[in-house]
Amino acid sequence: MTLLTTMLERPLDPGYAAAADRREAAGEPRSTSLRSPRLAAAAVLIGLVVGVASYHLTAASSPRAKARADLVSQIEERRTQVDQLAATAAALQAEVSAAEADQLGNDTMAARNRELAATVGALPLEGPGFTLTLDDAPGASADESSEAASDEVIEGRVFAKDLQFVTNAMWQAGAEAISINGKRLTSTSAIRFAGSAIIVDFRPLTRPYVVTALGDPQRFPAAFADGPGGSYLSTLRSSFGVRVDTEVRDDLTVPAAVGLMTRYATTGDTEDATTSPTGTPPTPAERSSP
Repeated sequence: MTLLTTMLERPLDPGYAAAADRREAAGEPRSTSLRSPRLAAAAVLIGLVVGVASYHLTAASSPRAKARADLVSQIEERRTQVDQLAATAAALQAEVSAAEADQLGNDTMAARNRELAATVGALPLEGPGFTLTLDDAPGASADESSEAASDEVIEGRVFAKDLQFVTNAMWQAGAEAISINGKRLTSTSAIRFAGSAIIVDFRPLTRPYVVTALGDPQRFPAAFADGPGGSYLSTLRSSFGVRVDTEVRDDLTVPAAVGLMTRYATTGDTEDATTSPTGTPPTPAERSSP
């Protein structure tokens, strides 16, 4: 009670009271005013510095924002150029194929040439088959390198190994032609992981990943669903939350491959070769590893 009584009777600390008495004896006010010119000038100066710094950090015209905008513009411009060149290459490739057919003359040789061109991916194909759409699990689109991204979130993403396994299972089930987001797969195609992006033949893909496969409508879809491909998709959906959607159609189109190169090859004994994918789904660490 003594402490409370003292605080109520003398709310001002004795040291402050003595300082006020000394200022009063010297002819000065007992306390400084918030309206002091120096204090007002200091407050204005501090506010000005903070405002200028905040403006430069958030302004859309900052050097960093300009550099980023320039890089984005260059990327979009180069991507447009690549798409235009790819379309030109496809058109020229079709002209070359037509010229080859005219030079062959023989119907049997021309048919054989078209068959080989379709096999290697030099010609676009149309026919029945099915589309398979793979997308990240809900909430799994966080940056993989982010510290806030948990293991569960990372596991819910679609990885390059998922597309590799699925496309290999499609070939095994009898697919005649496959494309991913409009990129035709050939015997030399590569599906890789580059940071957080999936690339096919050095072209980046954006999610969702739509795999289009042509094949015998009476056998191909059922063979894929009953094989390791169907089991793998079931595991992706149930264990990792990856969104999987399939649709069987009779009027699908797979474009021709771009940038085909001639290579030499020799025949070999493939009777003992095992080309079918394993039916055991990989662990989360194996899926997310490069």
